[in-house]
Amino acid sequence: MSRSWIVALLVIAGLCYWGVSYVVTPNGGDAEFQKMLEATEHVKTFRGEYVASADHSQKVWDVDCNKGIVHKLSETTQTGGNPLVQEDQLLVGLDRYAHDTDGTWTKTADKHVMYSGQWYCDNLAQGTLRDLLPDTRSMLRNAMIGKADQKTVNGVRCQDWQFAMKSMSSGVHGTMCIGIDDHLPYEMTTDNGGHYSYSGYNQPMQFEVPEPILEQVSTSGAN
Repeated sequence: MSRSWIVALLVIAGLCYWGVSYVVTPNGGDAEFQKMLEATEHVKTFRGEYVASADHSQKVWDVDCNKGIVHKLSETTQTGGNPLVQEDQLLVGLDRYAHDTDGTWTKTADKHVMYSGQWYCDNLAQGTLRDLLPDTRSMLRNAMIGKADQKTVNGVRCQDWQFAMKSMSSGVHGTMCIGIDDHLPYEMTTDNGGHYSYSGYNQPMQFEVPEPILEQVSTSGAN
């Protein structure tokens, strides 16, 4: 065999090895986001918070999928500093309760499965939850990810990752801070001024609502 053939075979072998290594061992960002996706599938309780600097709005959601309960609260600050409550809703299994201005909770007639407490918890267990936790599946498909610095968020040491969505429908850029030990998301920021914070993973959750409502949680409505 000639020397040129030997060199050519070595080059081909090297390219094949590089290709296999790339497929088997994705870049650090993709690998860490995959770990985050798998970690969130084991989450049963957590709190999420969102603040938007552009319109002074904020949202808080408490999730307890041991009981199939999601409490969502959102408000926007009016001119003069007075809060305007836009939504205060308790999702219990397939039931929905609205918090009235007089402090009472009223059961609504809405019985749709989608966006119910049961629906949210089913999607959380499958890793397909999109609007209460980061849309990790979409990021793995469509984002370019780069490693940034480490920092502490909510008392947890996490690794910051920069991401840039590259899909036709989204050009969002931002950062995601993922727990170094548990691989769960603790903070996400976006270039439009949005700030997301996550805490209380798998910790006992307390809801300030009438006890009779909580007693209606059935085994069929919880995961």
